[in-house]
Amino acid sequence: MRLLLLLLLSSLFTNAYSQNKDCRCETDLTFLDSKIRKTPAYRINKKAYNASYSRILKEIASVNSIFDCHYLLNELLISLNDNHSKVYSINSGATDEVKTNSEKFSEFKNSKLFNTYPKPNIDLDSLKSVLKIKTKLDIEGIYNKENYMTIGVYKDNDNYKAIVLDSKSDVWQIGEIIYNLIPFGNDYVLNIGGSITSKRLIAYNEKIENGLFHFMGFRKDVSQTNHSVITLSDKTYYREELSDKVTYIKIGSFNSWNPTLSEAEKFYETLKGSLNKSILIVDLRNNGGGGERNSNIIYKILKNYVKENKIYLLVNHRTVSNAEQFAQKLGKLDNCLIFGSRTNGTLAYEIKDSNYTLPCNNYIAVLTSKKHSDYLEFESQGINPDITLNFDSDWILQLNNYISENN
Repeated sequence: MRLLLLLLLSSLFTNAYSQNKDCRCETDLTFLDSKIRKTPAYRINKKAYNASYSRILKEIASVNSIFDCHYLLNELLISLNDNHSKVYSINSGATDEVKTNSEKFSEFKNSKLFNTYPKPNIDLDSLKSVLKIKTKLDIEGIYNKENYMTIGVYKDNDNYKAIVLDSKSDVWQIGEIIYNLIPFGNDYVLNIGGSITSKRLIAYNEKIENGLFHFMGFRKDVSQTNHSVITLSDKTYYREELSDKVTYIKIGSFNSWNPTLSEAEKFYETLKGSLNKSILIVDLRNNGGGGERNSNIIYKILKNYVKENKIYLLVNHRTVSNAEQFAQKLGKLDNCLIFGSRTNGTLAYEIKDSNYTLPCNNYIAVLTSKKHSDYLEFESQGINPDITLNFDSDWILQLNNYISENN
């Protein structure tokens, strides 16, 4: 009996040691690679991916933090030219539930996730002095997000880093690196770092232009309003008659699941037979996409409407995925023009039940499993508007001025 107990304990110790030994970033990379090679994006971008994988496999051996591992795993995904595919931390960080529970919040502050963000040995006062003189056209500089934090973006070889210079957040500390920014595609950057509210490790497509983070809203000049994201209503679906010639509708989501889908269907039903003015503004700004179960309904209505009338479509960097597909498809029709700024560049692939927990149990990988060939040329390029609008003044006003001058 004693011998059996010793053998059992030995086995348990060996298994625990083995799991701990295997729990390296390289283990996660190997597993992720096995899944990536089954995706449609890999089949199209095999050469670029294989070169990137060989390079990162060499670098990853020396990685010993979940921050650095997360960075390299997402850097690898750039080579797929598939902007839906990303890696996130399993730990969702300081959610509202965690923040409102003092015991859970204290536990989070002692967690591996909370303490993974590097604090480089940089004189922040000297860095501020250097970054203050950067112009709005420079990516480098000091950016603010009111009631959250101030960050300094500085160049690091060919990429950029963002460091916390001031923080009103209870999860972010001054001196921490919040983002690594890798330029790619059509002046986009892959932002790999942490959620400003929860500190969860995330990655997303960003565009930094004229002193503005288009997606996250950081600005060099907080006195200036970013009109590109301001719609006429906070409602997901909204209609307003702007004049005796112009109707405005906002479509804030193409989510194809209830309750959003049922809300969309009710809204679309009200449009049938009631779009009786010659000009329609369709506002797709901030529409994060969804699916054709939603978007095909309104497309059929608008395709019929535009045969005898005009549509002016509004898009911005937050117009993503199926909303970009919709904009491209609608914009090809006669009597339809696209206004605003270039879209997100995330529209050629689709996620269908392809999420994977990586072996070390630190990350979840979200990979695509469906390709939309008609939109491959727009991945990492985005949909360009026919007419670009100015970020410094009201977009509806700018569009109304155009309508008055051209109709």
